[in-house]
Amino acid sequence: MSLTILIQILAACIGVVGSLFFAVGVMRQSVEAMGRLSGSYWDSNPHMPPMLAAQKADYLFGGCLIVLAFAVQFASFLVSDKCMILNSKQAQLAPWVAAASTAVVFVLLRLASHRVARYYEVQINEWLKKRITP
Repeated sequence: MSLTILIQILAACIGVVGSLFFAVGVMRQSVEAMGRLSGSYWDSNPHMPPMLAAQKADYLFGGCLIVLAFAVQFASFLVSDKCMILNSKQAQLAPWVAAASTAVVFVLLRLASHRVARYYEVQINEWLKKRITP
């Protein structure tokens, strides 16, 4: 194993660990914590729940994708170079297929992120109503 490959493997492992910390930190952000951030001493800020909900949803999706990216990078070092699954013509098309797939997946994940954000926004607003209503 060359030093370059060893460094790449270490970088992938560090990336997995770092992105896991990122993802876990966001996952631990509770509805109550977001509700408390949305409130002030006199009332709540109506602009904060949508922003915090969207931020949590985007961080969840982004964190999971970062973990997946580093895990796939790490897995690439475990596969033999002799394992060829694409012929030369397919290999020429692969970057274009990957780019198009990336665009489609991004749009789909963005739509899913908006749905998750709406879910969290409803949860935050319900928490705020319970806190204000005696």
